[in-house]
Amino acid sequence: MTNPLRLAIVGSGEIANFHVAAAKSAGFDVVGVAARKNSQTVNAFAQTHAIQKVWSDPTELVASGEWDALILAASTEAIIPLLKQALEVGKPVLVEKPISTSSSELVPLICYEKNVMVGFNRRFYAPVQAAKRFIQSGGPCSIHLQLPESVSYDANSNAWDTKFVRLNSVHGFDLANFLTGGLTIESTIRVGSTEDRRGGVVVMSSSRGDICTISANWNAPANFAMTIDRDGERFELRPLEFGTRYQGMQVVEPTNEIPIRRYLPKEVEQFPPDQRSLEFKPGFVAQCEALAALVRGNRSDIAASIKDAYQALLVAEALLD
Repeated sequence: MTNPLRLAIVGSGEIANFHVAAAKSAGFDVVGVAARKNSQTVNAFAQTHAIQKVWSDPTELVASGEWDALILAASTEAIIPLLKQALEVGKPVLVEKPISTSSSELVPLICYEKNVMVGFNRRFYAPVQAAKRFIQSGGPCSIHLQLPESVSYDANSNAWDTKFVRLNSVHGFDLANFLTGGLTIESTIRVGSTEDRRGGVVVMSSSRGDICTISANWNAPANFAMTIDRDGERFELRPLEFGTRYQGMQVVEPTNEIPIRRYLPKEVEQFPPDQRSLEFKPGFVAQCEALAALVRGNRSDIAASIKDAYQALLVAEALLD
């Protein structure tokens, strides 16, 4: 019987809790944890998850190499130095998206693809995999991605705080790239001024001929959603955890109760989340299984790379800068 793979984690916040639970389900032995210096939560985190060794300094944990795989779930501001240090150790790392809030900071790291996965967990959703199969099963598609990100007005800076476009909307930007095999920005229309940004639209195209329109309808009362249309069929992710395929339209004639002719899409198949996505944070167990496979020398074709994170940030910057 082989020994379980050793996992260390940097971070003790909410997202780190999800990572540890998923890692244990994927067969990892979580052997060490560290957080920022003088952290008030790391000891309680270690006790909750029965992690024996607590490191007072995350750089010491990373440099120790006393792990087979590492998860970096620290604050975005702390990630780059820790990732660079982990790259020197040369063992597999799962780093939380977006790695940085600036695409330029990722350029020197793109060549270090071999041992790094980026935590775009939505790629691993069962409905997302079904959406990818739908796209690959035929010709070019018309894709619309709706990202009603939450932004707020910062009275101190007298401007809108749009940080979550870089920190969270990148999930959607990456998903569009992943499903199509890669997108190129064709044009951008922004709503509002540079100082008072209110959203915008990005039009992108793929080498397959797909056209993807991204609507950054910030603060809209709506779910993140994607529709994929081709030849009388539609695949819809709404929200991104649930998939539905439609084919053709059903015509419902007017009645006394509803005196309007209605045209309703015919639902032909549903793609619910898999069971593990209901028991854990969606996509996290499959993502940790991909990390374990990377330790054994097999890179997942689903897992995101540093280059993928770079491409997602380019879309965020097109909307914001």
